[in-house]
Amino acid sequence: MIPERYRQMLPPQWYENKVAEYHFEGTATAVDAFHAEREDVLRQFHPWSATWGLDVWDWIYFGQKQLLGVEERRKNIRQKHWAYLGFTPSVLRAIGYSSSAFKQVRMVEDFEKKVIRYVYPIEDRFDTKNAVQAVEKIRPVHCNGVAFEPVSLERVELRDVLVVGIKEYHKVSEFRVGMTPIKRYEEVVR
Repeated sequence: MIPERYRQMLPPQWYENKVAEYHFEGTATAVDAFHAEREDVLRQFHPWSATWGLDVWDWIYFGQKQLLGVEERRKNIRQKHWAYLGFTPSVLRAIGYSSSAFKQVRMVEDFEKKVIRYVYPIEDRFDTKNAVQAVEKIRPVHCNGVAFEPVSLERVELRDVLVVGIKEYHKVSEFRVGMTPIKRYEEVVR
């Protein structure tokens, strides 16, 4: 019986051919080895999945081989790659996504404070150092930097009596002899 993966490429009269069956059984290991080798070569075309091809990516981005571990080399190549792309929301999202272990990060542009905020679950191991370094390399002058906001999915409800004391002091020009420094004192109870 000819394996199913070859049947879709062959005409129906070959399905019962014994010689073809022997041929496909004999070449299956060679075909599988070629497929694995091809996949390995294809992985080298992207720096985030390359292993032995990282030397070429180091030469492209740095001009020399980095003497670091594979993951550190990939991080540095990613940061250099993002620096070439520019300061766009998609690049900033990619930076946050690569810095997050759980990949549940959200990038928020805070236009009032001119800050990029990364919002992520508090349980996430977010690599703040990597995110700051990557954003700082591409950050334009009008952006004030990066902020982080770990959020908890749990809601905390406080039920208690709240007493707020409001004190208003006299201004220097209002002071007279014998006056107390506090002008007005109020308590608000909730």
